[in-house]
Amino acid sequence: MNKKFDVMIVGGGPAGVSTWLHLHKYAPDIASRTVIIEKKEHPREKLCGGALLNDIVNKVFNKLQIDLKILKVEIHNLVVKNGNNQFTFKKNSFMSIINRSIFDEYLVNIARNRGACIYENEAFVDMQHDNDNLVVNTIKNEYSTKIIVGADGALSKVRKKMSIPNRISYASTLETFMPVNQEFDKEYYNNSAVLDWSCISDGVQGYIWHFPCIKNNEPYMNHGIYDSRINRFIPQGNIKKVYTKALENRGILFSEIETKSHPVPYFNNDGVLSDKNVLLVGDAAGIEPLIGGGIHLSLLYGDVSARAIISSFKNDDFSLKDYTKNVNNHFVGKYINNSTSMAKKVYAGKMNLLDTIKMNLEQIGKH
Repeated sequence: MNKKFDVMIVGGGPAGVSTWLHLHKYAPDIASRTVIIEKKEHPREKLCGGALLNDIVNKVFNKLQIDLKILKVEIHNLVVKNGNNQFTFKKNSFMSIINRSIFDEYLVNIARNRGACIYENEAFVDMQHDNDNLVVNTIKNEYSTKIIVGADGALSKVRKKMSIPNRISYASTLETFMPVNQEFDKEYYNNSAVLDWSCISDGVQGYIWHFPCIKNNEPYMNHGIYDSRINRFIPQGNIKKVYTKALENRGILFSEIETKSHPVPYFNNDGVLSDKNVLLVGDAAGIEPLIGGGIHLSLLYGDVSARAIISSFKNDDFSLKDYTKNVNNHFVGKYINNSTSMAKKVYAGKMNLLDTIKMNLEQIGKH
C-alpha cells in the first residue's frame, strides 16, 4: 500500500524548505499533509559560494519569523572590477557569506520544529500519473500525491521526468576553499567581497569571485570562477587557464589544491516550469545568469510555489497551467528576466558592465 500525502516536495534545500515554510504560514492544513524527501542526510556537503543578498533574504525571513543564528561573514563592501575600472558598492551587511551545509540544516531544523514531515536518505526515482493523482516511487517507498514540487537542484530528476521541453542551459563553475593568507586575502579583515569581471576579455562570460568565509570554525577564502555561456555565438574562453592565473595572483598553485565544479542552471523566460500536478522551484527551475546567485532566489520561489499549491486545492484544479506566468509576474521572475536581458547585452558588449551591475544591485535593494 502506498503512502498518501497531498503534496510531496523533492529536495530539502532552501527552495524546498522555503516552499514548506510558506505553506505553513499561508495554509498550515496543507503543510500538515505535505512531505519533504531528501536524498541525503543533513548536514550534507553542498558546493556553493554561499552568498546571501540580505535585502531579499531578510524580508523573506522576517515574514517567516526566522532569526538566522549561524556563523557567517558579514560583507559591507562589494568590490566590482573590470580590468582597470572598478567601483565599491558600500552598504552595511549588504551580503552574508554562509556555509551551505550549516545553512540548509538550520532551515530544515526550523521546518521540523514547526511540524514538517521530512524523510532523509530517500531519493526520488520516478513518477506516473494516475487519473488526478501522481504515483511517486523513491528508493524506499511508493507514494500517492496531488502535487509534486521539484526542488531537487541543478540536475533535477523531477524535471527530467516531466513531459515538458528540457530547455535549461548550464553555466560552468570552479571553486576552492583555502585558509586565509594574510598577504593576499585582505577581504577577510575588512568585510569585503570581490567580483572581478576582467576575465571577459579572455572569453569568459562571467567573473572570478573572492569571498571570505568560515570553514571548520576557521577563517577561509572561497575562490571561484563563473562562466554563464549565455551567448553561445561568442567563442568560449578556457576557464581553467583563467582561473589558474587568478589563483596564482593570490599565491595559490592550481596543481596543489582541491578544486570542485558544479553546474549552475539558468532560467529561460520562454521555458515551462510546470506540468499537470508538477511544478519546479529553485535551481530546478533556474537562476539568473548575470551574477548567478541562487540562494535568495530559491527562498523567493517558496512564496510563489506555495501560493500556486494553495490555489490548486482551493479551485480543485491541479493543472498548474498558470504557474510559469505567476513566476514571471512575481519579483523572482521579474528580477531573473531583467538580469537575463542584462547578461545577454553585457557579455555581447552592448551594455557597460559596471553600470549594469550597479543597476542590478540597486534593483535588489528595491525589493
